Amino acid sequence: MKEAPNTIKYGRIFRLKLKNDIRTRYLTITNYRIGLKALEHGWLDSIQLNSVIRLLKIFFEKNVKIKLNCSLFIPVTKKPLEMRMGSGKAERKFWKCPVTKGMIILELDNLSNDQAEFVLSVMQHRFPFKTSLVRVVY
Repeated sequence: MKEAPNTIKYGRIFRLKLKNDIRTRYLTITNYRIGLKALEHGWLDSIQLNSVIRLLKIFFEKNVKIKLNCSLFIPVTKKPLEMRMGSGKAERKFWKCPVTKGMIILELDNLSNDQAEFVLSVMQHRFPFKTSLVRVVY
């Protein structure tokens, strides 16, 4: 399961604005044959990413290769209810990462086409943004 990053320089950061420009990282499938592509901008939480990883472990055997292209590096802080104002920034609750339009979120290999379409269609409901299935044509 994805947890907090091993090395962090600063424990808490201010909120980042997700810009509308398309980043040049992970716009094409580089390693494997089948991928899941984001069609909208959004944020991916650690809870959502862990549910996708759990679903992949349930459906696939050990011979299926999986590569995640997103890493959780933004800590989200939240103060408890009924706490008075002040006393500094709150503790970290969970981690998230920005996802830009056109980014390949994960890549899969060693699958049949029917199996890949079924599992990735189930996985599309786990994400808070629209996604589509992408294949490499040789």
